[in-house]
Amino acid sequence: MSYELFIARRYLKSKQRSGFLSVISFIAVGGVILGVAALVIMLSVTNGFSGEVKNRLIGMNAHVSISRYHGAPIERADTLLSHVVGVPGVLGAAPIVEGKLIIATDHETTATDGVILWGIDPLTFADISDLPDHLQYDADGQFHFDPPQGEQYPGIVVGASLANRLRIGIGDRVYLLSLLQEKSLEEMLMDGLRPKLHPFIVTDLFASGMYYYDDTYAVIALDDARRVLAMEGASSIHVRLGDLDDATDVRHRLDSDLGYPYLVSDWTQQFPELFHWMELEKIVIFTALSLIIVVAAFNIMSILTMSILIKTPEIGILRAMGARAKGIGRVFVFQGLFIGVFGTALGCLIGLAVCVVQDRFQIVTIPSDIYIISSLPVDMQPLDFLAVSTMSVIVCLLAATIPARRAASLEPVEAIRYIM
Repeated sequence: MSYELFIARRYLKSKQRSGFLSVISFIAVGGVILGVAALVIMLSVTNGFSGEVKNRLIGMNAHVSISRYHGAPIERADTLLSHVVGVPGVLGAAPIVEGKLIIATDHETTATDGVILWGIDPLTFADISDLPDHLQYDADGQFHFDPPQGEQYPGIVVGASLANRLRIGIGDRVYLLSLLQEKSLEEMLMDGLRPKLHPFIVTDLFASGMYYYDDTYAVIALDDARRVLAMEGASSIHVRLGDLDDATDVRHRLDSDLGYPYLVSDWTQQFPELFHWMELEKIVIFTALSLIIVVAAFNIMSILTMSILIKTPEIGILRAMGARAKGIGRVFVFQGLFIGVFGTALGCLIGLAVCVVQDRFQIVTIPSDIYIISSLPVDMQPLDFLAVSTMSVIVCLLAATIPARRAASLEPVEAIRYIM
């Protein structure tokens, strides 16, 4: 062990009766522990919320979507599906017929609203979407589009928020209003618009926790959607991947294979503003909570400055005995480094323990009717721990260099002049 490290360790353990330096050393370590633990916990919580939002948004929709330019239908959907399924990284693919319609009830006070309609194949849709997991009245996640017993109209599954606003439930009849007309514009202006009514029976509701879907979407069988929207083929092909991070690579490959007139997009292009906002939020939280560690670093500077004032005669003796200025400076750098490393390690351990306990036991709960989940989510990322630890140690090391320079600049004669 070098003499610098030995002396630094002795200085951290005050031998005075008051033990003053030891007390403030513990306070400095506590400041670093608090800052690191707070950063680790908040970053993990932010990751958890971002992950939940991402899983809900992307889980309901496609990881990669294939459509045609100008909204034209995909006529050879089966051939395209067979090609897409063979691409590495693809877990499943399914055709979707999509359109915007008006939905109306047949209550005494008729309610109408706009709806985004999805026509799906129940056999393949579960391979590309989490929507079956959010059905409220079928625990097995099965869609029931066949006419219910005693009814002649097919079934429809409606978002829970949309159903609540329309005041409909299981067994109620709704109408999809299509404005598609086989007339010229002049004929429609003369005769007026006469929407076609397509009756359906509500067979289930879904509640994904994402208001965007629950308030806007309804789902019917693929053939019924083609009939209602007067469409052949499919509007798009939704693709599910084994790894979300492969979405961009798969998109580029499919775009290269298919070319014009097919348009390939992935989940990163669906909600770019939202994901950018979540990343920006994480940066702001990291910057704001880093101020706790900066305050702890100023505390380290104060401690080392006081230590230099108290130990000035001893520094003079060491210099007189032949210790170099750089060696004296390293003594106090080692003190600050020890406080930083020890506080950072304990802070990471405490933050990790809190996150693990919350992840397993859900101690901190939140109202599920306001948020999309019932407990505070945590997602511990190794890179976050590494970034926090590196930043903390560097800040503490920089805080120690200023007092260390002052200690190294002391002249031996001036330092030992007032020794009694």
